[in-house]
Amino acid sequence: MAEPQCKGEAGYRIIQVSDTHLSATHAYFLDNSRALVDEVDARAPDLVVHSGDVSFNGPVVEPDLAFARTEMSRFATPWRIIPGNHDIGEAPRHSRLDQPLTDARIATWRRHFGDTWWLEDRAGWRIVGLDTSLFGSDRSEERHQRTFLQDSLAERPDRPVLVFMHMPPFVDDPHDAAPTTSAIPFETREAFLATCRDGGVRAIACGHLHVYRRMSWQGIEIVWSPGTSFVHIARWQKHFGGFARSGFIEWTLGETSATHRLIEPPRLVTHDMGLWSDAYGTVTKLPPTRITPNDTPKD
Repeated sequence: MAEPQCKGEAGYRIIQVSDTHLSATHAYFLDNSRALVDEVDARAPDLVVHSGDVSFNGPVVEPDLAFARTEMSRFATPWRIIPGNHDIGEAPRHSRLDQPLTDARIATWRRHFGDTWWLEDRAGWRIVGLDTSLFGSDRSEERHQRTFLQDSLAERPDRPVLVFMHMPPFVDDPHDAAPTTSAIPFETREAFLATCRDGGVRAIACGHLHVYRRMSWQGIEIVWSPGTSFVHIARWQKHFGGFARSGFIEWTLGETSATHRLIEPPRLVTHDMGLWSDAYGTVTKLPPTRITPNDTPKD
């Protein structure tokens, strides 16, 4: 897949990483994560944002979240994170993995990583992180997050906005009402996009599908970050005619513009788990590989 030529002016730099899928017992992607830290720290960004699925099977195996939290502490740069479906579970009516969002799973995430949604004001921008597992969940937290987003956009005093979320708002067509676990539920999509459009959102940065993609909707740029864990080469080659690789996104926030650059470091191995996920429906059924991590950092 060709790299975009989107280099922007010097400004506030955010590196977005996504879908690391970390675990001490299923450590298939740990080498990539360690290499990722080196690559990111060498670039010395102002902020790192992890756009979800930091853990391998966090909704069921809390030690995966604990291990992922320890690995995140390797970054020299300050970081923020939002949960993915492999961290906190899924909206109950839209669950593929039979891991519905529960009070206990939300509490476990907060114990290790803090809030599931947040905002940062940096370099004249408002940066918002959202929990896409809440979309269509029918939980009180969904209403609270919706109000939080509306208030954050209404009270931004002319700041442009960059939104980070795990699932993309849609895959190909925002009007596609078919049930999907690849994007936020259709029932929430129109209102969410309209809120973003009317509230000064310039870009939406997401992950979840482990492939880079760039699109736009009514003036909002939508960028999918690749993962650093695994890909499904055949699926995306058929869909896009391109080749999915491991990598991350570097965002540059100028005075009024957000630009980005796809980075695919040679040290990040592209693990194709397509045959396994086709056969079993999820990579969480991969057999365990036990390791004893060396030099584990302390918080």
